Amino acid sequence: MLKPFEDPPVIGDWCREKRLGNGGFGVVTLWRNKQSQQTVAIKKFHILQDNSEITDKHCERWRNEVRLMTEAVQNENIVRTVAVQPDSFVRELMRSSASGLPILCMEYCEGGDLRRVLNRPENCSGLRENDVRDVLRSLRNAIAYLHSLKITHRDIKPENLVLKQQGDRFVYKLTDLGYAKALDKQSLNASLVGTVEYIAPDLIYCDRYNCSVDYWSMGVIGFEIVTGVRPFIPHSPITKWMLHVQQKKPADIAITEDNRDNYTYHTEIFAENHISECLRRQLERWLTLALEWNPKQRGYAPASGPAASRGEVASLKTVKFAEDKHGNGSNSTPPSMVLKIFSLLDQILERRYLTLFSLYDCRWVSLEVTPDTDMAQVREEVSLATGIPADELEFILPLEQKQACVEPNTRPFDLYLPDCYGKPMVFVVNRGCRASIVQRDLKPRIPKSITDVFQNIKLKLKPHMLRQFIANSYYFIANEQRLYVLLLDGIRNYGLILNDGIARRKEEIGRMNKVVYGILGGVEYHKLTVSHARDALNAGKQIPPEMFDVACQQWEERCGRIETNVRKLAEMADKISKRYESVLKRSRDALRHKLLLETVQQDYFGLKGVEGRYEQTRARILEKITNEKSHMDMSQAVYECLKRRDVLLRDPSFHELQQQLLDIRTEMQEIEKVLEKVVELTEKYKRELARLTLEHQGEVWKLAEGNGARGTIVTNGLHPANGTDSAAALVPDLDRMMCSSVSTDSKGTNQGGCKHGRPKFLVGGPMTPLQSTLNGGGSIDENLLCFGEGTNVDDLIAANETLIMTTNDLLCDSFTMLK
Repeated sequence: MLKPFEDPPVIGDWCREKRLGNGGFGVVTLWRNKQSQQTVAIKKFHILQDNSEITDKHCERWRNEVRLMTEAVQNENIVRTVAVQPDSFVRELMRSSASGLPILCMEYCEGGDLRRVLNRPENCSGLRENDVRDVLRSLRNAIAYLHSLKITHRDIKPENLVLKQQGDRFVYKLTDLGYAKALDKQSLNASLVGTVEYIAPDLIYCDRYNCSVDYWSMGVIGFEIVTGVRPFIPHSPITKWMLHVQQKKPADIAITEDNRDNYTYHTEIFAENHISECLRRQLERWLTLALEWNPKQRGYAPASGPAASRGEVASLKTVKFAEDKHGNGSNSTPPSMVLKIFSLLDQILERRYLTLFSLYDCRWVSLEVTPDTDMAQVREEVSLATGIPADELEFILPLEQKQACVEPNTRPFDLYLPDCYGKPMVFVVNRGCRASIVQRDLKPRIPKSITDVFQNIKLKLKPHMLRQFIANSYYFIANEQRLYVLLLDGIRNYGLILNDGIARRKEEIGRMNKVVYGILGGVEYHKLTVSHARDALNAGKQIPPEMFDVACQQWEERCGRIETNVRKLAEMADKISKRYESVLKRSRDALRHKLLLETVQQDYFGLKGVEGRYEQTRARILEKITNEKSHMDMSQAVYECLKRRDVLLRDPSFHELQQQLLDIRTEMQEIEKVLEKVVELTEKYKRELARLTLEHQGEVWKLAEGNGARGTIVTNGLHPANGTDSAAALVPDLDRMMCSSVSTDSKGTNQGGCKHGRPKFLVGGPMTPLQSTLNGGGSIDENLLCFGEGTNVDDLIAANETLIMTTNDLLCDSFTMLK
C-alpha cells in the first residue's frame, strides 16, 4: 500500500527503479521507460516529517532552482533538464506531490557523484591526474558560466558534482542549484547555506557575500581531489576552524594538526598525491588565489600577470559587493588587481608537462615543454633531478609513442602524450651504469606520518591522525606496487627498443655477407682469369720465358694477397653473422622472461588484502570505536610491503634479466663496431679487386701485343677481336677472358658462341659451364674450380648469384677508374 503522497511504482510505460539521493529539501528518483529504455532523474520537493517546517523560503528556493534549470542554465558541465513524454506522466507525478510545487526532470548521470569517487580506497590520497584535470576543468566551466549569468551557486561540494557517461569517458556536471541566487542590488542578505566544510568563511561571519564564495569552494575541492583530504583541519569544530583559518597567510593553502595538538601551516600540496611535480607547483599558485581569506581579494591577482582568457575581466577593476556603491567600500580592492581565478587555471591546464620516469633511481621527473624546448634542456633538467650526468642519459620511448626512438633533432614538445598523465611519456636509463638498469640499493621513500608511527608504535593516534596514517599507508603500498610495475614496464620497453635495433641490422648483415662473398667470388673469378691468361700466353711460346715467369709470379702473388685478405674478411663476416644471430635470439628470449609476462594483472604486494584492512580501519574511525591498537593492522601491512619489496628487488631473476639485456647491448655494440669496419674493408677490397683486374688486363694486352705479330696472338684457337684500338686495349676485357677456346668454321662463324671472336657473355645473363669452354671437352683441372668444390661446375656457377653481381660491380668500378 502506498504511503500518502508516495509516487506509484508504475505510471504508464514508466517504472520507478530506485531512489538516487536526497538533497537539502529535494528527493531524486530514477525512472525508466519500458518501451524506449529512456532514463530520467525526477527531483521533487522533499516531504518533511513536520509539514509546519515547510516555509516560504523553502518554496522560494525550490522554484528558483526549477526556474534556473529550465529557463536560464544551458551548459555542458551543468546537469540539464529533459523533456519527458507523455505529459500525463508528469501530471501524475505532480498529483502525488503534497506541496504542489513543480518537479524537475533531469538527465540521469549514471556515474554517481564525486564523493563516491573520493571514497574509493585507491583515491584516499587523491585522484589520478587525468581525473584531477577533468574535475577542475568542469568546475571552471560550470562556475564561470553561472557567474556570467550573475548567478552564484553557494553550495559547491563533491556531492553536487555528478558523472555522466559520454562515449568512453565520464563528464563531471554540477547539479543542485537550490541555493543558487542571482546577485543584484536587491541581494543584500545571505544566510548560512550549503555544506559547512566547503563554504567560504565570509558566508559564516559576514551577512553579505559576492561570487567569490564559489572560488573558495573550488579551491577546497581542488585541494581535496589532489590530496584526498580537505585543506584546513577538516576534523575541527567550526569555531576552531575559523580561528586558525583566519590566522593563515595568503601563501598558506593548508593547515594540519598533529597528535599533540600542534598546528602547521603549509604552503605546498602534500607529497602523497598522484599528479606530476610541474602540475603540483602550478596548482599551488592557483590555490593561493582560491583560498584567500579576504573575499574582496579572493580570485584576484596583480595586473602584471598573464591576461585573462575566455571573456574574463582583463582590464583593471575593483571587486564590489552587492551593497558597494561607486566602489567606495572600506575594503575595496586596489584597482591594480584583475580576476585571474579562471584564466590562471586555463593556462595551467593548457600547458604541456612532459613526464619522464628514471629506471635507475625509480624517480618521476616532469617539466613543461614548448615548441622551443630542445632535448639539451630536457637532459639538463633530468640530470639535475636524478644526479645522472647528462651525457650518460638514454631516453627510451614507450609503445604509446609514435616515434621509435629519440633522435638528435627530436622535439620534446612532440613527445608529449595527451591524456597519458600518470604514465611515463619517456623512460630514462643511466647508460653509465653497466652493472644494472635499476640501482641495486634502492631505498624506499616512506611518508613521514608512517615513520613517526613506527618510531612510537604503541602511541594511540587521534582519529584524524589515524585517518591520515591509514591513507598514507595505503598510498605507500599502492605506490610501491605501481613503481615495481613501472620498473618492469621500463625494462620491457628497454628490451623492445634493443631488440628492434638489433632486428633492423638483419638486412645490413645480409648485405654484408652478400657483398663479402661476392668479392670472394670475384677473387676466384680473377684467379681463373689469371690461369686462363697464363695458359693462353704460354701456349704460343712467343714471350721470353724470363718475362713471362716474372709476370706470372707477380700475378699470382697479388692474387694470393687479396685472396688471403678477402678470406679473412669472409671469416670475420661469418663470425659476425653467428654472433648476430645469437644476440638476436637472446634478445627475443629476454622479452619472454617470466617477469615480463602479464605484469599489469599481477598483485605483487597483495593490494586487495590491503584494501580490506584499510576499509575495516576506516569503518572503525567512522563508527568512533578506535583504540591504541587501531593502527596496528595497517602497520603490519606496511611492514609486509617492505619485506616483499626487498624480496622482489633482490630476486636473482630480476638481476639476471637486467644483466642479460646489458650484456646483449654491449655485445651488439661490439658487433656494430666490427660491422662498420667490415663494411669499410669491403669497399676497400672491391676497389682493390677492380684495380687489380684492370692492371692484369692491361699487362696481358701489353704482353700479347708486344710479342705477337702486329699485336695479334693466336693460341689454342683463340681469336682476338678485329680492329682493336688503343682505348679498347685499356678496357678490362673480362668477357674475352671468360672464353678460353674458340673455333671458327669456314665462313668465319664462331662455333663457341662468339661472333667476331668475342664470347656472348652478358652480366646477369645465363652462364656457360666451364666444361664447354675447354677445347674438345677436355677434363677440368681442379685449380680452375672455385673453392675446389668438385666437378659440378654448372650447379656451382648457377647457384652463385653473388658472383654475377660482383662481376657487374667490378666492370662498373673498372670503367669508373678509367674515366
